[in-house]
Amino acid sequence: MNSVFKETWNYDKFKKAFYQKTGLNLDCYKDRQMERRIRQLMQRKKKPDFQQFFRYLADSSPAMEHFLNYLTINTSEFFRDEKVYDRLKEDIFPELLQNFPGTLTIWSAGCSVGAEPYTVALIFDTLGSLSRVRITATDMDDKVLETARKGQYDLKYLQKTPRKYIQRYFDKEGENYFLKEKIKKKVIFKSHNLLVDPPVSGCHLILCRNVFIYFKQETQEFILKRFSEVLKPEGILVIGSSEYISNPDEFKLYRRYNTIYQKA
Repeated sequence: MNSVFKETWNYDKFKKAFYQKTGLNLDCYKDRQMERRIRQLMQRKKKPDFQQFFRYLADSSPAMEHFLNYLTINTSEFFRDEKVYDRLKEDIFPELLQNFPGTLTIWSAGCSVGAEPYTVALIFDTLGSLSRVRITATDMDDKVLETARKGQYDLKYLQKTPRKYIQRYFDKEGENYFLKEKIKKKVIFKSHNLLVDPPVSGCHLILCRNVFIYFKQETQEFILKRFSEVLKPEGILVIGSSEYISNPDEFKLYRRYNTIYQKA
């Protein structure tokens, strides 16, 4: 008697098919975290196996777009990790302004809804040096970039923001806070995939915070190599408070403070 077995895909087969379809290599991400996240979406969409879910994505452009945006984890707020921003304001930013005459090129990589690059702009304005910075902020999620460009936030994004900054740089309308135009126009938002697209060149400061934690070690090293190549000597790289570079010398970096590295 012949038995007929229905083919079912495992996560590895889904990753291969997805890469052939989109060019995005899910192997770069930590498998356990990413598979769990994808399975959660599969449950919500009532697609119980990977093969069925892949066909659902392949047959629907809106579904694929939603999935690509879903892959990015967008947790952000102004002045996230206050101690880091205090160190940047008191030591690092004045040092950069002194060491590099002219315009400072700043890249916020994985910027989410824009809270990080806008926070940087606020600080430089309080230092009287907003005119000396050019800030590029990138993310692969087009929806969060739309939110970032609007500069409109509810209070949950401002929980750690000192009141003097809220009073000076935001206009409140109802439950929403609207960022002043002079800050908004200093940040250029662009769609960008860290794994594929060329990095921003000639950087004096790169912020890539709470992004490495989702990538495998070899992917982290690939991104660090690219950062090092575009970071000017004595330039600064800032990573997340739960992240750590185990071999900074390999990328011509040395650790200045807990999450702040400088290029030799």
